[in-house]
Amino acid sequence: MPLRDVTRSTDDARAPLDGAALSALLPTQMPASRADAVYATLRRAILDGVLLPGQPLVERELAEMLGVSKTPVREALKQVRSTGLVEVVSFQGVRVRELDAEFVRKLYTARAITEPAAVRLAVIRMGAARHATAHDALDTAAACAVREDRTGMGIANRRFHRELYTACDNPFLSDCLDRLQDLTAFAATTGWRLKATFEEEAAEHTAILDAVERGDADHAERLALVHIEKASTTLAAAFRDLDGPDAR
Repeated sequence: MPLRDVTRSTDDARAPLDGAALSALLPTQMPASRADAVYATLRRAILDGVLLPGQPLVERELAEMLGVSKTPVREALKQVRSTGLVEVVSFQGVRVRELDAEFVRKLYTARAITEPAAVRLAVIRMGAARHATAHDALDTAAACAVREDRTGMGIANRRFHRELYTACDNPFLSDCLDRLQDLTAFAATTGWRLKATFEEEAAEHTAILDAVERGDADHAERLALVHIEKASTTLAAAFRDLDGPDAR
């Protein structure tokens, strides 16, 4: 059975949306368009766990809860679809993407093929150099871990990884990895509810950054690969355990 939520049953995932929780995520400073505001709200709600894997997203319901017409909701759903956080299911409409071990494996395989190479290129390009933004991201992640703010940790970790791979100055690689960012955060934060791996990941991030700042491209690439493969194995195992002994 695909993952719904670690604290709710399958039926609960199809329960009515929590309108108050959803509308509370509307940006305090509205973006240029209503569609952008709804997009930002839906994206955050999915990453925060307000909208659960498998949760149907009905235009009319969302419009009523957020106080907008169906048009910006329809446009926002198209934007969210481009991130992969939602999926269209025949005869069921749009729903928050469901996660399972096979999806995680494919997602992290894409990262393993591209991100270590980008980190290597970045080190070759930059040489031994300090990455202040990466240090700041790790400090933020550590502070979020103390208060068990999983969403904050996910954001900080994405910022850490992006600081390293964008330094490769290759827009093709960076754009590819940027498109995986939200899905990676979605899988990671959902997985953290199943198995906490904060301390191990923090130690791995520190080691990668140390190799990067020493200008050791080979070691940085190797550590990045090990980090991604370890995360893939851990997450996939957690989802398989949740799905049951017959999951493949």
